[in-house]
Amino acid sequence: MELKIRMTLVVDPDTCVFVPVRLYFKNTDPYAVHFSFDVTPDYVVQWTFARELLAQGLSEPVGIGDVKITPIGPHQDRCLSIELESTHGYARLEGPAASVEAWLAKTFEAVPAGREFEFVDIDSFLDELLTH
Repeated sequence: MELKIRMTLVVDPDTCVFVPVRLYFKNTDPYAVHFSFDVTPDYVVQWTFARELLAQGLSEPVGIGDVKITPIGPHQDRCLSIELESTHGYARLEGPAASVEAWLAKTFEAVPAGREFEFVDIDSFLDELLTH
């Protein structure tokens, strides 16, 4: 399940750049949301974080450490701020909360909250973990 949207990469208070963003959800990895954005055509930043973190971030500021999600503005015109930080750099992206919220609702239809464990193949996970 995939969502492709444009978000604004906030470079500094005076400079913003539109970037293509991709959110991806796999029911075989039901606790996670995969997030990527193109800095340049040859440089794609990829992150994985908790689906529940994204869900909570649609209504209130959440996250500590490397991922922070904050709703911005009144509900009908709400935007979403996603801050990503690592030893390699920092990025803040802002985009339409409604699109993300509608997509996220579909992920919860596919794998309801609290039932994620039913979709995890523990044997395959352990095999992969032990072979790497």
